[in-house]
Amino acid sequence: MKTSRLSMLLLFLLFVGMPLAYASPILHITAGTDKPSYFQQETVKVCGKVTLGENPLRGSLVALEVIDESGDIVAVGTSQTSEKGLFAFAFKLSPNVGSQNYIVYVSARWENQTAVNCSTFLIEASGSTGYHENSGNQGIPSSVVISILLIFLGILPPSVLIISIFLFLKLKEIKVKIEPPAPLEKQIDEKHKTCMNCGKKFLRIRTFCPYCLTYHGQDCVKKA
Repeated sequence: MKTSRLSMLLLFLLFVGMPLAYASPILHITAGTDKPSYFQQETVKVCGKVTLGENPLRGSLVALEVIDESGDIVAVGTSQTSEKGLFAFAFKLSPNVGSQNYIVYVSARWENQTAVNCSTFLIEASGSTGYHENSGNQGIPSSVVISILLIFLGILPPSVLIISIFLFLKLKEIKVKIEPPAPLEKQIDEKHKTCMNCGKKFLRIRTFCPYCLTYHGQDCVKKA
């Protein structure tokens, strides 16, 4: 009796445990955008991954749907997962889309399972941030450009004046060094004359040199 009861219990556990042992792995999908916000006419990139349990699911069909806050559809599309279970979408925003939040829905189906996920992004008005976008690069705010220009214009005139004064002083200093000093003018002594014999000076009013008694007449005759 005890053996039959034990056999029945084992058979019950076997039938209950069989569906758990052979249960299908769970299908899962992720989604996200490359940026949290965009401007009008920008390209939105959506990417994600589809897995079956812990393994990437290859060749799974993924559907995309983008709606605004009012529930209106903005974009739709389909893609297929790669060998690593990855998928990607890219669509350009219309210039007429409003500045609001948008929801991205992605879904994948495999056998009898369906996985759904969503992500959100914001569309901003083109002039709301003071920046202008050109080929994916953000420019410099106009206020910063004006500030830099004013600073430059305020510094330039004094700088030019200081440099001009410095160069003028340097050129003047170089000119003084290059130009030789002017020769001293010979001072003409009209009150004295030089003795032809001893070379010493004496007053012109004298006829004889007081040092060597040389005669200095009109004929310049040298006498003792």
